[in-house]
Amino acid sequence: MKFVKIIFFLVLTVAFFSCAKEEKEKEMSSDEIVKIGMSPCRSSALFIKDFGFDPTRSDLSTTEPGMVGVVLVEHPRKAADSLSRRTYQDVSWTQNGWMGNTTVDIDGNIYTAPFPKENETNIPLKQMDKVFKIDAKTGKMDVLLELSKPGSSAETVPFAVLGLYYDCHGKKLYVSSVSGSTKTKENGIIYVVDPPTGKVVDQLKGHDAAAVFVGGFTGEKRLYFGGLRTSDIYSVQLTEDGKFKGKARSEGTLLHPGNSGNDRARSIRFDENGNLLVSASSFDFTLTDAAVKKETSYQFSYDKGKKKWRLVDGG
Repeated sequence: MKFVKIIFFLVLTVAFFSCAKEEKEKEMSSDEIVKIGMSPCRSSALFIKDFGFDPTRSDLSTTEPGMVGVVLVEHPRKAADSLSRRTYQDVSWTQNGWMGNTTVDIDGNIYTAPFPKENETNIPLKQMDKVFKIDAKTGKMDVLLELSKPGSSAETVPFAVLGLYYDCHGKKLYVSSVSGSTKTKENGIIYVVDPPTGKVVDQLKGHDAAAVFVGGFTGEKRLYFGGLRTSDIYSVQLTEDGKFKGKARSEGTLLHPGNSGNDRARSIRFDENGNLLVSASSFDFTLTDAAVKKETSYQFSYDKGKKKWRLVDGG
């Protein structure tokens, strides 16, 4: 019996040190962290060239007048030469209604989600809480995953997925959805998705957000997101592989003397100097918010001494 106990102890000891070694290997260096969200990492989809379009002058649009879904646009070499502007749509890009934001991964795959157009949803709300993937090689669009079903209450807001962001460092897709939220209840969820499998690997509940972004300029890998109930910019720490760590906190607000207080972040990113750039517009959970609006730009600078973001421009 004593021999068995010794063997059991040795097995536990080996397992403990193996786990400790694995955890140590997952630690991120400061140089690695600070580059997150700043280093170029995305590839152009191979199908763009195959379709006869110039990848250096082409991008995907979901706001082309009169065109439902996703549109490949090749811009003219000279701005004045508008007649040389070309567009293309694969049939699979048009079959699921209007689309919203897009994000691209390191292999050139594109991700998007249904989004209503002003006063026109095109597809039922119950079918909107999905994420689609356009394959970088074939150009075909298929459902990557379906999220929670929206509530059936008349109070449920007419939106689902509002934010998409692919993090090259952790190779995860972040999806913010307000499906199930009402005018008075914040039931939004931010999902962490593994793109190859389409599986949800983590989620942050209780936050309605439209803009999501992953950056590490402060020395911590964090997911930044714009609240839709207030004008605040929030963040939550992430692990090396992109899962949530701890609770979300406010990093600052767009509200200041001189603006209306109705602005909500619609996009967030870092510039080359590590400043946090925010584009914002009003949002009150009605279909009129689906219209293309003029956005206001804001800039936050990070005070390393106080470890706080400070609004330095905008509004």
